[in-house]
Parts: sequence; structure tokens; C-alpha cells
Amino acid sequence: MIEASVKSRLGDFQLSADIRCSGTACLAGKNGSGKTTLFRALAGFIPSEGPVMVDGADVSELPVERRGIVMVTPSSCIPHLDIEAHLRWGAKLKGKAAPQEAIVKAKEVLGIDFGGPVKSLSLGMRGRVSLATALFASPKVILVDEVFSLLDDKENFVISYGKLVSDAGIDMLFTTQNEEDGRLAGQTYIMNNGTTIRRP
Repeated sequence: MIEASVKSRLGDFQLSADIRCSGTACLAGKNGSGKTTLFRALAGFIPSEGPVMVDGADVSELPVERRGIVMVTPSSCIPHLDIEAHLRWGAKLKGKAAPQEAIVKAKEVLGIDFGGPVKSLSLGMRGRVSLATALFASPKVILVDEVFSLLDDKENFVISYGKLVSDAGIDMLFTTQNEEDGRLAGQTYIMNNGTTIRRP
């Protein structure tokens, strides 16, 4: 579970957002509403005030690499790596090895049926690889920022990926500009002008 009540100011933009969710959750809002800013605050990429709790532990004073939170964006991939090396990279950073059978399963479930360097892939395919890589890093929370919107089969992919992260004991929060995408999540928050409202 991730629980947070964070405030941050970036120029004229004021973030003042509260969130409490587990499983798969959706953060919906228009472009510029503050979704990415909130994710960056949760992950520790920008300074913020207020607690960020992950599974009951306050991680707000911890550096990015110790928060147990991974943020995936459309530019998260490492272009020069080939796909197999990329999938293992997240686990390697944690001093672990991703089991080959788990990699085979994830590739099959997520439609990663291609090879070669990541830089040769489309944005959508790069997104698939980055999301699988995040899974093998074994974080407690994965923040998916606008990556699902790059996919043609978004609905099926979100459901499949959500099952993988759930089976791994990971919580996931994803952003979208379409409130209807909330049907793919157990909980939905609406973001507007830097604030969040939980949708019933």
C-alpha cells in the first residue's frame, strides 16, 4: 500500500495531493493537472513536504533508490541494451537474478515477441520492455506514467500487467488523461490543479 500527503511548489504550480491505494489504482487528469509532478514527488525525484508511506513505513526521507518505488515513463528505457539484457537490468541493480522461466512468462503475457536492441523498437514496444524490467526489479510500488496510452491493446495489457504485479505482491498506480480508464483499476483518483479527489 502507498499512502501520501505531499506538497510541493514548482514555479507557479502548487501540488497538494493526498492518496491512499493498494493493488492497481488509476490517477486520471488532464495534461498539466499535476499527475507527473505527484509521481515524481512520490518517487523522490523532486523535493516535497509530507509523508510518503509504503507498506506502513515512511520513505519520504529516503533516497530514490531506497524507497521501493519504481517510476516508468515513455523515456525510461536504456536504448543501447538488447531486450534480454534490459529485462534483467532491473534485477541486476538490486543484486538479484531474474529467473529465466519468469522472463519467458512475462514476455509471453506482455507480448514481447521480438529481439534486438531496444533503440530499434517503437515507443509502444519500448514501453512493454520498460514495464517488464520494472517488474523484475521487485519494487513495492510501480508508478506507470502515461506508458499505457502508447499501446494499441491498452485494456488487455493493463489487465495482464496488473495480474503479474499483483502475483508479485507489487502495488501499481498508473496515470491517464481518460477517466474511463479507471474501470481497469480497483481505485481511481481524479487530479485537477495539483489536488486529488478519490472517485467513489
